[in-house]
Amino acid sequence: MTTRTGARVLAVEDQPASLALVRHVLEREGFDVRVARSGAEALALAQETRPDLVLLDMHLPDMHGLEVLRRLRESPWGAALPVVAVSAMVTPEDRALWLQAGCADVIAKPIDVATFAQSVARWLRPGAASQDRGQDRPSPAPAATPPGRGAAAQDRQEDGARRPRDLLGEILVANGLVTRDQLARAIEAQARSGKRLGQVLVEQGVLTEDDIAWALANQLGYPYVFLTRDLVDEEAVRLLPEGFMRERRVLPVLKFGHEMTLAMADPTDQATIDEVAARTGLRINRALALASNIATVLDEVFARPRAARAPSAASGSPAAQYLQFHLVQALQQGATEIHLDVGPDGEGRIRYRIQGVLVDRTGAPGELHAAILEHLRRLTGQEASAGVGTARVTAGSSALTLVAAFVPTAAGPAATVTLYPERSDVPDLAQLGVAGRELAALRAALQPPGGLVLVGCVDRAVRAALLHGLLAAAPQGKGWTVETVPVFRRPTLHQTLTTPEGLAAQVRLVAAARPDYIGIDDVAAPEALAAAADAARRATVLAGHPQGNALDLLAEMVDALGTALTASVLRAVLAARPVRLLCPACKQAAPPAVGGRRTFLPVGCEACGFTGYRGQRLLAQVWVVDPQTRTLLRAGQRADALARAAEPLDAQLRAQATALLDDGLVCPAELAAVMDILAPQTPWTSPTC
Repeated sequence: MTTRTGARVLAVEDQPASLALVRHVLEREGFDVRVARSGAEALALAQETRPDLVLLDMHLPDMHGLEVLRRLRESPWGAALPVVAVSAMVTPEDRALWLQAGCADVIAKPIDVATFAQSVARWLRPGAASQDRGQDRPSPAPAATPPGRGAAAQDRQEDGARRPRDLLGEILVANGLVTRDQLARAIEAQARSGKRLGQVLVEQGVLTEDDIAWALANQLGYPYVFLTRDLVDEEAVRLLPEGFMRERRVLPVLKFGHEMTLAMADPTDQATIDEVAARTGLRINRALALASNIATVLDEVFARPRAARAPSAASGSPAAQYLQFHLVQALQQGATEIHLDVGPDGEGRIRYRIQGVLVDRTGAPGELHAAILEHLRRLTGQEASAGVGTARVTAGSSALTLVAAFVPTAAGPAATVTLYPERSDVPDLAQLGVAGRELAALRAALQPPGGLVLVGCVDRAVRAALLHGLLAAAPQGKGWTVETVPVFRRPTLHQTLTTPEGLAAQVRLVAAARPDYIGIDDVAAPEALAAAADAARRATVLAGHPQGNALDLLAEMVDALGTALTASVLRAVLAARPVRLLCPACKQAAPPAVGGRRTFLPVGCEACGFTGYRGQRLLAQVWVVDPQTRTLLRAGQRADALARAAEPLDAQLRAQATALLDDGLVCPAELAAVMDILAPQTPWTSPTC
């Protein structure tokens, strides 16, 4: 085993902000830190780099930490490797299980920056796995206390424990928000004034409230929420004196059973946590909000009567308030999905999908998790244990449609909620990646009268943007849409909302009203596709479909409707698949590839929420039916017609992919994965990411 200086530590963690702090603290003390974001990557790096210690997050996206530990122990190079379990959710049962499985120790997140490096050095000593089971082993750092999970008692007060100002300062330095000199000046001013460190930094103009809120929320795992009067439980607010809440800059958000979620401008303020717990007799779970936001809502609650408001996802119950809480947060953070699952401990686990990455957020007690799903069932009208329901709700000031998929699991009921915030703008097809000759060809295909344009994309929101963008680009005329999920609300269009089961009938009804253009959001069902083709005899129809490969989409239409009808009504096919764009603020140059092409890799920073990606571009395939292909279809020559369409479609994709790669906008491995889906006949080769 190597000594502390230069010792190699493999940190396995899927939350980039947590990795940043671990790396900062350890590298400052001379450790050689390697990082992995999944179990598979951890196993590969452990074999390749032979670390002296593994810090293993137990809740990884691809496998549980125990599975990683088992594979390490079964390998000749990892059998004796010290492994320390790391988790934000540590129960006594978990701790006992992980130690019994062979972990040297268990540490709770967030890490204690004051003692973390010392603890790591201790675990590196020969025989540490056995010695650390004695009373001299360093205590694990306290876990963050998000709504419904930990209690305030988990924060240690004994000598040597973390001081809030130390933690906040280290987080700000680790994430590049302040320099060491700026922090030192702020601490000196804090000592003179008695104010909180964050407040001093804001007054000195070094940071904004948003900077501090972002740092604490991302690093400590506290939920960051923008408060509105609709979001807070006024019964919980009345449990504390107004003056106390204004002085301490806190606001109760939700009371459930014996627990309270408390929004705080400074969630590291343990003294306030203890006092609120003493005043209310409740366990306190922390959330983070801007001090100015807390003050505004306090003004609204105590100074003005409640005004009439539109229905929202919150109907007054704790479960409804909790769901509203997460809907608001998810929208603020740009999430597209909320995953409500049951963790291995029986407690609720909540994750957001942000830029395609699943990110853990605040969980909930098992009882509250069940109540949230029950409220979600009532909201979406889905009473069965398995199925999909839809509802239009408001979350804060935003209107949105949510689609909830309920799935029973061995651990308990689970649900995934997909979010579709309503938009009223006209999508810009050029910004999405459909421009130039392809866009001109599509516009020509939209000339009335009659004809069908297929619009394929697996992402419903992107598909809706393509449909509405094309409708806006069409020649002037009467437009009508038939939609199962209304992503866009546009006053210039007639819009009919329906269910997937009733879509075909509604298309026929709308066609009878004789519009010039009809947009349909999903014709995946054969009866819906047939109704769209029938309507295309009189109107120009843009038919959405979840198939993102143009050739496969054409084949599905031919198989469903036959070659003759396809030849009669089909004008063009637009198929697209989103590719995530690398964050320009943090992307990192990859090692030179064969041939000298310069490529880039995702890293993660504040600007992209530590996902490594920001925004997306479409790989789009546009194919307009030409006379020769129409003749082949009319003759029933399916294979020849598809072969004729394949060559230009493949060329389009390769030209777009090469341009994105040459401009340094995308990660090669992600681009390769998308290309393999869109053009599996001729695999795309590129450097790995």
